[in-house]
Amino acid sequence: MSEVSFLFDGATASHIVWAGMAAFAGVAAMAVASSSRPEGYREPVETVDWEGFKARIRAENSVRCITEAESGTPFSAVSNGVYGHSYSPSFDNPVPMFYKSSFQCFELHKLTNGEQVILGCVPRDIAAKLEAGEFVTLRLYPEPYDTAVAPVVLNFKHIVRSNNKVSRHEGNYIEFDIKTSA
Repeated sequence: MSEVSFLFDGATASHIVWAGMAAFAGVAAMAVASSSRPEGYREPVETVDWEGFKARIRAENSVRCITEAESGTPFSAVSNGVYGHSYSPSFDNPVPMFYKSSFQCFELHKLTNGEQVILGCVPRDIAAKLEAGEFVTLRLYPEPYDTAVAPVVLNFKHIVRSNNKVSRHEGNYIEFDIKTSA
């Protein structure tokens, strides 16, 4: 059997195949890189030290991360003084907690006194209203997203109403009504 070589502008068929494979690999790499953010994801409008904020709040709340063995335990059943992560926090239903955080995952703290809080981000105007003790309907994002760049800690006891629905798109927000005390 003889090898057949096709010429196309001086390139053989094997050159074309190798070039095509390299181009395909490049496209695949770009697809993998862009798949780390879902379609329609909006980067935060400003830089936020989100990791620093969470570390400070953990220290202030004197909480430890749940262990791998405790992962999957409902938030209501974890020990006091513990924090963990959940994709879909809810205020009336059992919410499994996990020790590992992931993209657009909420962080929940069960304080040493048993109170429950959730960390997240809201737009700056909503944060000002919360600080003033106003009644607010808000979307809480699990991390900085688009204009939601003001980190907040919200106590479950201040939540007036929640539809317990988490948006799986547009930042994975949870929407509820809250009235903090000023």
